[in-house]
Order: sequence, then C-alpha cells, then structure tokens
Amino acid sequence: MSQNAAELHLLITQIFEDNIVEAKEREALQAAKAHLDNETVHQVFKDFFKAKWGEAVADDVITGVERSLLGKIYLELGLELEDLPPMARIALKEQL
Repeated sequence: MSQNAAELHLLITQIFEDNIVEAKEREALQAAKAHLDNETVHQVFKDFFKAKWGEAVADDVITGVERSLLGKIYLELGLELEDLPPMARIALKEQL
C-alpha cells in the first residue's frame, strides 16, 4: 500500500470512529482522494468496508449500531452492492 493510500485508510478510520461524518471530514476525504487514482481509492474503500464487516461479524451478532455504521460507510464512500461481501449485502439490504 502506498503512503497516500495508507493515509487515506487512516483518514477514513478516523472519520468513522464516532459514526458521525462532518462536512470538514468530507472535505478532507475529497482532498486525500485527489492524490490517488480512482482504482486505488476504490480498493482502499472496499478494503475498509471489508475490515469493518469482519469486526461486525466477529462475534456472530451484528448490532444495530454496527449495522448503522456499515450502512453509513457504504453510502458515504459511494460503494456499490457488488463491492460488498455477499453476506453484508443480505445483512444491510433494508438500509441500502
């Protein structure tokens, strides 16, 4: 992972820590994306979602808070259904 990609990953980790995405965080995200090609950005976003999905299902129970966060990540990062693990699509179908 390049330094810019690692910085993007760190930024989105920080953005979603509190489950609230503020305008200034969206601006920082857009600025960070400008240093990377679209394919790399998309891969970082998919990897981040997959990691959060793994955390959510680690205990075999997806809480409402986890479901909400996953839905927010999906929407804020502009992911597509095919970007999500198959079970995530099922678990989030009502939110998407």
